This record gives sequence, structure tokens and C-alpha cells, in this order.
Amino acid sequence: MKKVLSLILMLAMLTSVTAALAEGETINVGCLQDISGPTSSLGNMATAGVQWAVDEINAAGGVNGKMINLIVYDTKADVTEAINAYTRAVTSDNVSAIVGPPIANIALAIAPESENNDVQILGFAIDSKCQIKPDGTPYKNMFDFQPSAAQQATIMAKYALKNGFSKFGVIYNEGNAYSVSLQAPFIDTVTANGGEVAKVVTYTSNDKDFKTLLQPIVSADVDAVFVPNYTQELILIAQQIRALGYEGSLICGLDACPPFNTLFGEDCDGIYFINNIDGTEANVQAMLAAVKEKTGIDATNKFFLGYDVANILKGIFETVGTNPVGVRNAAEQVTNYAGLTGNITIDPATHMPKGLEMVMFTYQGTTPVMLERYSAE
Repeated sequence: MKKVLSLILMLAMLTSVTAALAEGETINVGCLQDISGPTSSLGNMATAGVQWAVDEINAAGGVNGKMINLIVYDTKADVTEAINAYTRAVTSDNVSAIVGPPIANIALAIAPESENNDVQILGFAIDSKCQIKPDGTPYKNMFDFQPSAAQQATIMAKYALKNGFSKFGVIYNEGNAYSVSLQAPFIDTVTANGGEVAKVVTYTSNDKDFKTLLQPIVSADVDAVFVPNYTQELILIAQQIRALGYEGSLICGLDACPPFNTLFGEDCDGIYFINNIDGTEANVQAMLAAVKEKTGIDATNKFFLGYDVANILKGIFETVGTNPVGVRNAAEQVTNYAGLTGNITIDPATHMPKGLEMVMFTYQGTTPVMLERYSAE
């Protein structure tokens, strides 16, 4: 954590001259992330990716001669903090756009507030309720720039079925929007394609001893357990199910991506996960090496999500200017943007990507091994 915070501070120092420029010579962009709360490992990494892109853009002359001034707001993973920070960004700081969090609970709270102004949030919350109103139309300012929960769950379920898993258990946090949004489409895809979900178990954020909850899943003799939960809970679940003698596979979401393997404290064999990036690609490897050389940090998928969105904003600013209404309309029309996280096209009807591929991985020991690239379509 200290290393990631140091990365952000160091990158911010590189752009301190930007903040000193007079009003009108800068483009204010907000970055609304958990910097110091329980999901700060995600928020800090996304912020670092945005800041890296901003530094590159400013070093190359900015956007039509204007420097980007990145303003980071710490939500502390708290809904009230997030709403207050969002209000400050759009009323006092006059941001032209906001890079939003990968945390669904925060995005869900901000979504209704976002209808009251014209500043869009280009975020990574995958629960479609963060982008789609109850009437089926999109919140005008809410966007997601990675595959939705339904798409990610479909990819994981289809991969599992294709590769010999047929009987599943599921354990998820019933109070977490991210966890809830993944479990239903996973179960639906499995059952629609001839698989069996033998046991489904729920828990709350207050639970830390999972052995009693996990025992019925272990007793059901399942091939794999779907575990769509945040990293801290995922580590406890994985450790405790292994302690119960379960030797089958765990199929996990993005939270089993590195640094899960270093935080877990033991071999991660039998753990499968989905990722936004493929570290075997030359352009991704080049970025990983550059970040490591300059900061000592291993960039993760959230870094690349932040980096891509910041560069998408650059293209929008260059094309339509910085008026938030124009920026929002242009965000709806993003088509075939070749990013480090894939080829991004936004569906105007959902404000989410269409056909964006993701990559299935497993671990050998603690080493990630790329398996296959998938799209939900």
C-alpha cells in the first residue's frame, strides 16, 4: 500500500506545474477513488494509471496547448464521502469529466446524483444498475469502460464448462453489489448450458469465519466453486476451504488478479481468474516494465483501466473540447478505441462496452498463466 501511495505522490509531483497554471490554461479532470479505505488497493492503482497517462499527455504539450490538471478525491469507500466529493468536483472544481471508481456500491450511490448536472463519470463499476436506470434507460452521465458483470460472469461460466467443470458451488457476499451482480448471470449461464449448481451460500461483510458456510459446498463434491468476492474476503475463503480439505478449483473474478498471489501467502494452484490485460502482449509488457523501472511497483489491471480512460478523454477533448455536455455525448460514441485493455466500443443504449474481450488465467504456484481470451458474445 505504501508503495502504491508513493507512486501516486511521485507522479503527482511531476505535474505540480500544471496545477499552478492560471484558470483557463488547464483542463480539470476529477478522479474519484478509494485512496485510504478498504478497497484502496484498487483505487490507488486506478489513480496511478490515470496520472501516468496525464503525465504523458502534459509532457507532449497537453491537449490543444492546455495542460490537464488531475484532481484526486478520496472516497474512503464511503458513500457519504463519495457523494460529497462528487458534489465538490462538479460545483466548485469545475471538472470537465470524472474518472470513476471500480466499486459498484459507490457508483450506485452517485448515479442518481449525477442526473442533476452535466459532468459524466467514466468509471469501471460493472454492476449494470450503476449505468441503467430502473426504467431501462441509461443514466446520462454514468459510463463503464470494462465488460459488465453479466459479460464477465458469462465468460467465466462458459470457460469453466468448456474445460470440463460441470458441478459448481457458489459463495458470495449478499451485501456487496459487485458480488451479487456476478453470481446470478454465472448461475444462469451454467444451468442454461447443461451444468449444475449444487449449492449456493451467502454471507455478509461482517463474516470472517467461513468454514461452517463452506462445509455444505465441500460436502456436495463440486468440481469448482465460484467466488465473486473482493480480495480480502476471497483470501479468507480460499484459505479456509483448503483447510477443510477441498482440492477442487476456485473460479474468481477480477479480485484474484495480482497482487492476490502475493497477498495469499501460499501457492495459488487451482485458482482461476479473469483479467482485463494479457501480460504476454508486447505493448502491455512495455508498460509494465516502464512502471516497474520508474516506481518499483507492479502495475495491475486497474492501472491499465485508468490509463486507457485518461487517453480516451484526451481524444474526446481534442475533438469536441471540454464542455461537459459535449464530452458526455462523445463518450457515448467511442468506437474501436485500441486500448491496452482491449478494443473498446461503447453502446449508447447502455453506456457499457460491446464485445470487449477479457482473458482467463490460472496460477501455477504463484505465477499467473494466461489461458484463453474470451468475449461474452
